[in-house]
Amino acid sequence: MAIEGFDLDSFAQALSVPTQEALAALPQIQKQPEAWQLAFDLLASNNGNCRFFGAHTLHAKISRDWNTLDEERRRALQHELIRLAVENGSGPLNVLNKVNQALASYALLMPTDEWDGFPAAAINAMQEHARSTGADSAQAGFAIVDFLEVFPEELNRTALAAAQQGRLVQDVRAALPLVLQILTSVVRGLPGSVPADNAPEFAQRLGQSAQWRTRAWKGILQWLQFGIPGDSLFVPLLEVCLQQLRVLAAHRLRNDGLDDDDEIQAASAAADDMVSNMKVAAKYARSVGALVLEQLSQGWVVQILDHSARDDSQDAMAWSAVAISFGETYTDFIVSHMADPGLSESIGAYLQLMVALTRYPGHHGFDEDVSDQPLNFWYLLQEALLEYSYDSEGDATIPTMEAARRTYAEVLRALVAKSAFPTADTWLSADRDTRERFASYRRESGDALLNAYYVLRGDMLGALVDEVLSLGALSLDDWQRAEALLFALRSIGEAVPVTETEHLPRLFSAKALSGQLLPVLQARTDGSDRAAQWGLTSLQAAVISLTGAYGEWWRERAELLAVVVPSVATGLHEPALVPTAVAALRRICENCREQLGSAASSLVQLACDVLRAGAAVPAREQQRIFESVAEVVLAQPPDTHATMLEPLTSVLLSALHTDVTQLETVHGSPEPQIAVLTDRLRLAEALARGLQFADDIEEHALAGDADAVAALVFAAQCYQGASLQAFRNGLLGVLSRILALPEWPRDAAGMVQLDDVLLESMLAVVNSAVRRGPHAFALAFSDAVTFVGSMWTAVVARVGADGTPTFGARWADQCPALLQSIAQLATVAAPATAAWSAAASNSDETDRVLGAVITRAIGDVCAGLACDASGLAVAIEQQPVVSEYVFDLSTRVLQTRPALLACVDHAATARLCELSVHALTVPSRLALKPTAYFLTALIRLSGGSARSTPATPLLQALWAEYGAAWLRAALAGIGGALPRSLLPNLTELLFAMARNHLHTVKSWMTELLAQPAFPSPHADAAAKRNFQQQLLGTRSFVRAKAVVGEFSIQCRNLQGTAYVA
Repeated sequence: MAIEGFDLDSFAQALSVPTQEALAALPQIQKQPEAWQLAFDLLASNNGNCRFFGAHTLHAKISRDWNTLDEERRRALQHELIRLAVENGSGPLNVLNKVNQALASYALLMPTDEWDGFPAAAINAMQEHARSTGADSAQAGFAIVDFLEVFPEELNRTALAAAQQGRLVQDVRAALPLVLQILTSVVRGLPGSVPADNAPEFAQRLGQSAQWRTRAWKGILQWLQFGIPGDSLFVPLLEVCLQQLRVLAAHRLRNDGLDDDDEIQAASAAADDMVSNMKVAAKYARSVGALVLEQLSQGWVVQILDHSARDDSQDAMAWSAVAISFGETYTDFIVSHMADPGLSESIGAYLQLMVALTRYPGHHGFDEDVSDQPLNFWYLLQEALLEYSYDSEGDATIPTMEAARRTYAEVLRALVAKSAFPTADTWLSADRDTRERFASYRRESGDALLNAYYVLRGDMLGALVDEVLSLGALSLDDWQRAEALLFALRSIGEAVPVTETEHLPRLFSAKALSGQLLPVLQARTDGSDRAAQWGLTSLQAAVISLTGAYGEWWRERAELLAVVVPSVATGLHEPALVPTAVAALRRICENCREQLGSAASSLVQLACDVLRAGAAVPAREQQRIFESVAEVVLAQPPDTHATMLEPLTSVLLSALHTDVTQLETVHGSPEPQIAVLTDRLRLAEALARGLQFADDIEEHALAGDADAVAALVFAAQCYQGASLQAFRNGLLGVLSRILALPEWPRDAAGMVQLDDVLLESMLAVVNSAVRRGPHAFALAFSDAVTFVGSMWTAVVARVGADGTPTFGARWADQCPALLQSIAQLATVAAPATAAWSAAASNSDETDRVLGAVITRAIGDVCAGLACDASGLAVAIEQQPVVSEYVFDLSTRVLQTRPALLACVDHAATARLCELSVHALTVPSRLALKPTAYFLTALIRLSGGSARSTPATPLLQALWAEYGAAWLRAALAGIGGALPRSLLPNLTELLFAMARNHLHTVKSWMTELLAQPAFPSPHADAAAKRNFQQQLLGTRSFVRAKAVVGEFSIQCRNLQGTAYVA
């Protein structure tokens, strides 16, 4: 070859190493026309590296520069590729592999009518070349098997035209009998296999090598993707796969050295793929199912699994894969034939195999990773049994269900045994990942136990209860077995009906509770004995979890709660048991609120103890306890709430004051103390959240339901007592005191720089008590408004004597939380709540105060965004959350209290509308979506058909002044100024305009669309006229979306592209 300045011999010498310089130069050289010859020159070398890079170059040239070859050179290249494949059949394998990749790429680029019958033609050509040249047939065999593995991979990487793909699929399927004959003949070369009929001589020789048998298995797996015909090829191929797995297992059991791990994995993968084929299962369930069951029921899988377990082998997953995939794919077949005389025995044997996999020796995650694999099958089988019982009638299901119950009884025993913890030495010496794998298995095992319960029902519950009671008092003797039984009982708790009266009364009798279960919660060990401590903690956690799992069942046994709840609460004294104890208490409190009335005072005292314990109980768990206790209190008569809560509110208020005092006197970094104060405020929030009346009660009361109104009025009256009023005043004092702390850092403008999390926690306390219904902690409306206003002035904006606001350095980060609080105040202080809310007793004054607050908020936000020298649109894009929350506030007002807008200063609403015009131009969903919602609500209320309110004249005036600008911005966005993903919001806005102001919109739209190149130069006058007529002429929003979408595609010049779809 001749490339100026290029020395082939020197380059080949460099590639034979290869050097970094040669590797760097090769891609550029491959782009040259002369690289075609370079490829053949390198392939003629005796050096393996040179031959590999020659094959690599040839593959690259075929893939990239195919169009530079004329027809004559293409045909010549075909013969050269066949020659190279056969000549390199003896290796090295990387050279052979790369040559076959080049051959596959050549065949896929060649017009199908120019190489008729490919790939069978390629196989025959390789054999013919070997015969004609006198080459060893095995050499051609190596090339053929390698090609059969490579070709499907290349096909998957190549994009083909539809016509070429269709013809190629025909040729591939026509070649399947030949391909599968070759590959299965190779894998049958394993000693002990049934010889293949008419096997090519080279296949028999390749079959003597485990390496080539493995490659043949991988080739089979690749060719399965082309869809093997059912009875003619698929079933015989599957039979070969299963037989060969059995032969491999026999060699492994004899330990004769003829088995190979890679071959086992490859054979298993091919068989697994076949039995997982859902299309085949749907069409050939009987023939495939019978074949697989016949093979798997002969016992060799159980034997090889036992062998793997004894030898601690890592190949158990491979041996079990087929059985597991068969069960998951043919579950319906298994269920429908469990009573079939011809298949029941083999199905029974198969189910025993799955049970054996479920109880695979060892502890999952520690020394085995097999036992979790069949768990999904037990779920699928239970679901299929349920469906079968629904679809069948009379006594037809009895034999099937009896067989299923026998199987699930064994599954139960296996799951209980596998769920047991390992020995203390094993557990305590394991790393975190290993323990987490075991914990993950336990979670999955718990689900499988639930599946077993749905089949066994009372029999399973009775068996577990009998075993637990037979243990006597729980102790550390064989505690793993006891803990596993309790775990199983806990796992099925959600499914056991509350009406169960046969077995649970025995388990939770006063005798069993006091004599067997609960005493272990009082037990203690020598702290120096880690093994004993771990065992005791695990057993205690199991007892506590068990009581929580049956929280709903306790509702009808209130007499036992006085014993159970204090016992569960003892877990709060042990750090390792706190999460479990809290979860159990929450379940019990949630399900037994009314029944716990007599224990409410004790629960309140428990919450006080938790508060005093401080960091001993994690903050999140403290919050859960407070919320649960509050829910119990709320379920009691309202006139008892103040008395019940008084101990806890006093302790909480005292703790808050102490925290603030410590913050005032802290030396050094205040961060730790701020964290403590924040956690304490979250306790107040959790308590307030638990005291919220249910939404449905508030909804019914607002709808005028007399009973609901009476309940809320009575609660409101009860909440006016002195103790709750003192707490509310004290809570407001704490919040105000926090805000006024002189220790807070200040920015250059003198604005407070309050910690974000602390600010949100302070507002969350107020928000949790601001409800439409009465709330024990609800601040007086004027107090709440004043506090929120003070916080706004402190951290967001302070108005000077000249009326100009001064903004805090972080105002944009902190005002969204305040805007959310203002929106909630506006929503709940509605006239409809006047029957029980003193805050709404004077609606006019409430509206005036809220109007002033909203005026201030809107004005400051708009002014703050306007301070950006780059313009409002840029400011909105940079601070989309601020824009989002101010428009959310405004939308909330329009949707719940539109009359309130009349109390908002007109200058503020005008600035908000100006802001909305700019927001409609920002290509951000976070900015545009709330803006569109706000404008849609405003436009609907300004229409002639809307109910008149004091704000209607203002809304109509805003529409008249800004409507044209909104319309222009929306049309520009549709025309391409905004992403297509925002079209739904723009369409809703346009549709609202057209429905509520048709004539005005028609006039404005006519004028706007008459402008040249608006909203896009790609839309001509006819297209714009058609768009206007269709949009304004429809009353269907679905049709409007289609019209806007079509016009937007035209404006963006996307016709005929994939984007149209």
